[in-house]
Amino acid sequence: MAEAKKKKARVLVACEFGQPNDVVEIDAAQEKGLVDVIDASPEAVAYAESLAAGQ
Repeated sequence: MAEAKKKKARVLVACEFGQPNDVVEIDAAQEKGLVDVIDASPEAVAYAESLAAGQ
C-alpha cells in the first residue's frame, strides 16, 4: 500500500496536532477537513518557521 503524501502545515489553534504556530506534517488528504485548524499555505508555514527560528 502506498504511503499517504505528507505536507507541512501551520497549526492555528490548540488541538491534537499541537499548539498555535507549530509546524506539523499532515496527510494531504486531511487538509480539507481541517479548515480553521491548520493552514498549509507556503506563506503560513514560512511564517511559523520564522517564529520558531527567532526563539
